[in-house]
Amino acid sequence: MSTVHASQPWQRMSTAALEALLDAAVDAIVMIDESGAIVSFNNAAETMFGYSAAEVLGQPIQVLMPEPYRSAHASYLENYRATGQKKVIGTGREAAAIHSSGRVFPVWLSVGEARSGTTRGFVGIIRDLSEQRALEEERRALEARLAHVGRFSLMSEMAAGIAHEINQPLSAIVTYSQAARRLLDGKELDTDSLAQACKGISDQAQRAAQVIENLRNFIRKRDAEKRELDLNAVINDAMSLVLADTDRAGIPVSSSFAADLPKIEGNAVQLQQVLLNLTHNAVDALQTPAQRAKGIEIRTFSSTEAGVCFEVRDHGPGVPPQLGEGMFHPFVTTKPEGLGVGLAISRTIVNSHGGTLTYDSNSGGGAVFTVSLPIK
Repeated sequence: MSTVHASQPWQRMSTAALEALLDAAVDAIVMIDESGAIVSFNNAAETMFGYSAAEVLGQPIQVLMPEPYRSAHASYLENYRATGQKKVIGTGREAAAIHSSGRVFPVWLSVGEARSGTTRGFVGIIRDLSEQRALEEERRALEARLAHVGRFSLMSEMAAGIAHEINQPLSAIVTYSQAARRLLDGKELDTDSLAQACKGISDQAQRAAQVIENLRNFIRKRDAEKRELDLNAVINDAMSLVLADTDRAGIPVSSSFAADLPKIEGNAVQLQQVLLNLTHNAVDALQTPAQRAKGIEIRTFSSTEAGVCFEVRDHGPGVPPQLGEGMFHPFVTTKPEGLGVGLAISRTIVNSHGGTLTYDSNSGGGAVFTVSLPIK
């Protein structure tokens, strides 16, 4: 570490022991005088910024700052000298720094003040956040890939139900078209009945197309898109996929949508994935005829404390008490053939929306999963 050798009183306070302590520090420590000139630059600072101490001592601290911090720094010092109002001093905050090569990198900056009589200076402790940010980006990318794989896994489990859901309108189209052919072959053309048959064909074709479109939107990788959403519309758009899963198992579904829900901000496909994960788990949980007869309940609601919420309630055996919060961990499952990623992915998605995914026991037996999302 090097220090400017001058006659200022506060600089004469430096001792060999202090210099040894600063050089032993893992974080960069930079000291400036009242004018903003660098007066101390430890070894960690040399490594972090790519400058030797000799190159920067006496230079303005702005050489270590990219824009817009560089242009604004002089006004910060002037404002503090004029008003004594501390905005950064005594606190920590994220900022950006610039390497001698011109590379800008994120840092955590803590600033303290040193005084000796009427003379004062400032000490900055700087931690490079580059590695931490890279790990966070890698984690987010991994979560996005896992969520995408989870959608394919969920769809493969629900494939029979999807096929059944599409087969129904296709069968109806065949029936309507056969009826239309018989009308055309008849001695007298009944135009009203023929028009009704044609309308039936059109309606059922649109129904099949909507199921396929919902499936395509769900599978398509569009994880980064977030916008203002109506939660009721998000849930309703996914109901054809939910019913494809529940109808095949003979499980009734009741839904209740609260009126005038506040808007939320989020990704519709991701939130639909959470809904499908929860309803698919509920289908798997309902093993006996009595349990299946009670069905699954889906409802939306809002509250001052929780925000905007949707809830999936079943009447199965519930979650074993010993599992607790472990149910939300990856690869934890009670299903013999399950992967144990559905709830983990769901909680990650909900957390990325600033919300919470919680579990409670159903008073009538079964499980209640609630997703709470912040109001936009």
